[in-house]
Amino acid sequence: MLRSAAMKRLSRNGWALLVVLLAGCGGTPSKQASAPPTAAEGNDADLLAGTALAIWGTNPNANSSQALSQIQKATKAAPDRPELLWLHLQLCLEVPGCEPESIEARLRKLDPSNGAVWTGPLTRAQLRGDPRSEEQILEVMTKAGYFNVYWTTLVAKLTPPLSRTPVGTSGSGAQAIPAPVANAMNATIGWLSSLTIPEFKSVGVACDEQHIREPATRVRCQQISQALQKSDTTLAEGMGLGIAQRLAAPNSAGALQLTKQVQTLRHQNQAAGAVVAAQVEKDKFAEQMLKLMVQLKREQDVSRAILRWAGQPLTP
Repeated sequence: MLRSAAMKRLSRNGWALLVVLLAGCGGTPSKQASAPPTAAEGNDADLLAGTALAIWGTNPNANSSQALSQIQKATKAAPDRPELLWLHLQLCLEVPGCEPESIEARLRKLDPSNGAVWTGPLTRAQLRGDPRSEEQILEVMTKAGYFNVYWTTLVAKLTPPLSRTPVGTSGSGAQAIPAPVANAMNATIGWLSSLTIPEFKSVGVACDEQHIREPATRVRCQQISQALQKSDTTLAEGMGLGIAQRLAAPNSAGALQLTKQVQTLRHQNQAAGAVVAAQVEKDKFAEQMLKLMVQLKREQDVSRAILRWAGQPLTP
């Protein structure tokens, strides 16, 4: 039986489907864009947001304040786009002294059903050693409909402007050239993953084996698990299934069903990733994936669409 330890591994690799575009592109995300782009004048929110992400991604320790300045311009230009506010929030958390509360409040107003906006407050409560606040935040999370991080939307929106941004080539006097689409997607995915994955750790801690022994926490974690399973990434869905496995009676019918769900999620993630990796014309395939991501708001649906296109089964 695939138990919680295996689910933790699945959760940590929740974006393996898209990260597999690394295959054949060469290098790591931070090396794909040799220099951060310069935002054009005007209110192109996607270019500003992509610039912010690239500035942070090329040198997180040195460039976080500059990245925050750029994403502030993006959210000012497009204040009603929750995906940009989410990115603003993640970049704020990278800057010492940046207070995320006002950004979280704006995101809650735009997307009140999204429990992901509470992961930051939960993390801060845990770091303070404040169990009462942690319980209150978990209770609020039980009302969530999902835990979305706007994954496919961000990748689809930020990759094109980054792919059109000239980056320097090696050698003196070399002319700057645009980054290939697959490379730009690879960089976008890598940077977004680095920002977003840590945010979910607090939920896993709050609903670990030890904490769910407490009856009230057990009930809350059951409800949070259900919301996580309705989310827009393999990461969040996998975490929800992992929590559900901890709560299920060993060897029960429910536990066996959860195992099948985990195996199916893992199969779809890995099999779709293999299809992507096998493509020879990576830029053309990346362009088709971007179009697919515009239409499909859940990473899991992108996986399934790729498998259907390839004529492969959706179950192990």
